Amino acid sequence: MTPTANDHGAAPTLAEDSARVAEIVRRQYGLDGRVRALPGERDRNFRLVTEHGDGYVIKVHAPGADPAELDLQDAALLHLAGHPVPGLVASLDGRRSVTVTWDDGPRIVRVLTWLAGRPWAEVEPTEALLRGLGRQVAGIDRALRDFTHPAMGRDLVWNLTSAPRVAELAALLDDALLPLVTEVFDRYAEHVAPRLAALPHQVVHNDANELNILVDDDGGIAGLIDFGDLVWTPRVCGLAVALAYAMQGHADPLRAVLPLVRGYDEVAPLRTDELAVLFDLARTRLAMSLCMSAHQHANDPGNDYLLVSRQGVAEVLRKLAGTSPDLAHFALRDAVGFPANPAARAVRRHLTSGAARPFPLLDEVHLAGRHGERTPEGVRLGRDLRTDGPATVRCPLPAVVHAVRGDTVTLAHRTEGGVPFWTLYRGLAPAGPPRRGGELAPGDPLGTTSGTDLRLHLLTHLPDRVPDTVPAAEADLWKSVSIDPNLLLGHRGGSAARTGRDAAALAARRRTNFSRALGLSYGEPLHIVRGEGAYLYDEADRPWLDLVNNVCHVGHCHPRVVEAVSRQVALLNTNTRYLHESVVEYAHRLVELLPDPLRVCFFVNSGSEANDLALRLATAHTGARDVLVLDHAYHGHLSSQVALSPYKFDGPGGQGGPTTTHVCELPDPYRGRLRAGRDDDLGPRYAASVAGHLTTLASRGLRPAAFFAESLQSCGGQIVYPDGYLRAAFEHVRQAGGVCVADEIQVGLGRVGRHFWGFETQDAVPDIVTLGKPLGNGHPLAAVVTTPEIARSFETGMEYFNTFGGNPVSAEAGLAVLDVIQDERLQANARARGDQLLAGLRGLRERHPLIGDVRGEGLFIGIELSHPGRAPATGHAAAVKEAVKARGVLISTDGPDGNVLKIKPPLVLTEADCDLFLDVLADALIQVEAHIQ
Repeated sequence: MTPTANDHGAAPTLAEDSARVAEIVRRQYGLDGRVRALPGERDRNFRLVTEHGDGYVIKVHAPGADPAELDLQDAALLHLAGHPVPGLVASLDGRRSVTVTWDDGPRIVRVLTWLAGRPWAEVEPTEALLRGLGRQVAGIDRALRDFTHPAMGRDLVWNLTSAPRVAELAALLDDALLPLVTEVFDRYAEHVAPRLAALPHQVVHNDANELNILVDDDGGIAGLIDFGDLVWTPRVCGLAVALAYAMQGHADPLRAVLPLVRGYDEVAPLRTDELAVLFDLARTRLAMSLCMSAHQHANDPGNDYLLVSRQGVAEVLRKLAGTSPDLAHFALRDAVGFPANPAARAVRRHLTSGAARPFPLLDEVHLAGRHGERTPEGVRLGRDLRTDGPATVRCPLPAVVHAVRGDTVTLAHRTEGGVPFWTLYRGLAPAGPPRRGGELAPGDPLGTTSGTDLRLHLLTHLPDRVPDTVPAAEADLWKSVSIDPNLLLGHRGGSAARTGRDAAALAARRRTNFSRALGLSYGEPLHIVRGEGAYLYDEADRPWLDLVNNVCHVGHCHPRVVEAVSRQVALLNTNTRYLHESVVEYAHRLVELLPDPLRVCFFVNSGSEANDLALRLATAHTGARDVLVLDHAYHGHLSSQVALSPYKFDGPGGQGGPTTTHVCELPDPYRGRLRAGRDDDLGPRYAASVAGHLTTLASRGLRPAAFFAESLQSCGGQIVYPDGYLRAAFEHVRQAGGVCVADEIQVGLGRVGRHFWGFETQDAVPDIVTLGKPLGNGHPLAAVVTTPEIARSFETGMEYFNTFGGNPVSAEAGLAVLDVIQDERLQANARARGDQLLAGLRGLRERHPLIGDVRGEGLFIGIELSHPGRAPATGHAAAVKEAVKARGVLISTDGPDGNVLKIKPPLVLTEADCDLFLDVLADALIQVEAHIQ
């Protein structure tokens, strides 16, 4: 372990040299300030603080310091510029270092910027802090992955690959530590060393110890210091060093640092071969630290700094001595989202593929105690087999007797590919008894049940102790070791329970098995378990008024929709290549609700699919490829629709739109070029942008395939277009030979109140309408409805088929939704509740200057938060959203600047719900506005 470059922790000082150092940096670097000594192992380190408070670290390197190794550090720090590491300060003449005369000969001097923070050793590490440390180490590794330097392959004793050489120093340890360290080095030689060459190699920091990790005042990682141990080595070695020191001070060192591993993997995904050696490498670092400390102290018995971390390191190594390396490997795999035991997959395949034909264990058996179920003692593993009395238990598969201990018999088996697995029987009176090493055939007797229950485990790994219950936090790991016994029993009704996870465990598992491109709402995500009407309920059964979930159009879990789906799924679910009443009736009902000439239906599973198909229809009908869209529009997540969505391709991570997509001006009456109350004829004048793009296309000899527009724009900020906009835009497009597509996915089916469809608010009729999952109240049902002429153009000889688009279950869901909208007068409710909300919100606008605009139709409402001059109040919108959520109401933010509060609830919203929201929003605005400077 090399010394820290900051002044944290007790260590000997070099105050007598401070004046000399102050003169050196004043003359060579132009820095003037107060200098005081810092601790160090070989180098002499000092801190300088200028009169302006700027901090620097002066490193006066020991005689004989290798200039190439110092240049390696300098090059790495320059490479890492912008990362939370010290910066390199050049001398007045531009050099990275200067050489000065010292009492013991020439010394090299380097100056670094001071990195503020407390060392890890002084803080109580939380799970969030450990995860942050993992992300920090990974971030440095990612930044260094393409870094090279002539000295990177230097011979460094602190490189974990030097373990065999350091192992020779183990004889210096006392009798209590020597066996611990010897076992670690033996394991390294047998298990780790043969695997190192195949691992990814790069330059790593290699010294993330408790003094080199700095924590800021907010409890986050401030950065890493001391790059003196930089080395080219297997990448995972740097992480292993961080683990080794982060394990200190914990009752269960391995489990404590799993968040660190998860954090690393989030930034720099770990390979399975790296995980296979990580635990052993961390233990190796601990063993090396003890050996090196003993060696250095033997050579310099007066330097107690050399023993600074010995006690903590020894304690961790003692605790880890009782940890199975195999189970540790499984825990690390599980932590980052891999199946804990990689062998489990082969065992499951052997038992499910027909390769194994298990003989019945018992002639008659009653199953009790489900594998994976929660009990007061923990999560149950294995299965209890209950008999009416003593019964003969028989061997299920070819086996070798592995062990007989009291009433417990363990049999060893192998898959076709030679992968070992085991069955364990607890509560057995052995017959014979079975002889260890003896071979058994299927059907051979093992013994009789000794009581009424026989506990059966099906094991993919044989630990020293097979538990019958485990803590919930370890359930995923152990269920990969003791897998579902029904794979062997073959009970048709199944036997395993879904263990379930709390909110923290769910969030952790999402991070490992979901892409982080899929986000969660709110700073503290909700664990939602059920819904009813306009409310969601969390695991504590707390209600949350849901003002954002437009997909559950007629309310969460509406009983008529639930009944329709349940009834049909019990009868039939197949595709549209067969005649079926439900989908034909559904098409007829949809057409009845749409204006002429829209009467040809295509059914798909999502709004993105619907818009993709609409694009195909348009290009087939026109023979053109160019499409006009509105700025900030969003039409779906398929590649074809991202290409039509400026909200995506011009947003974070976007790469711009294709040349065939032409972005028209968004007709925003509040922040757009033309504004309500100031300008006249906004609709036709905004539509001139569409005409302009069409003129440009015509000048190039092109015509449009389509103009795509949401009937009211959602992700662009809940924009209600000025009167006449769509009608004028559609006219321009049709005159140019294109077709007009109305995206009704978020606004159709009565949501706008005054009309059933959003485009009707503009007195316009599109050529194609697209509809999304609100059709099925969240069931995967979507549709495209178009004219007969456009539909005919699609009949090119290539059959269109969507396997489950319009299946009977989806069609019944859709029919139930239409029935509910009609029978419960939900369109009228959307109008009334929308009027109530808009009136209340406009009243709030008079009292709260943060509200710049209130707009909407029915239950599709936007509240734009603005600063003077209509500047977007993005941060305050986010704060209001969280403050509203803290009071039990769910809304979201959207718009190009994220400053629009979006309201689009289920249509079953009540008058009382609206009053509740208005009161909550008023309180939230008071809270947030109190902090505006």
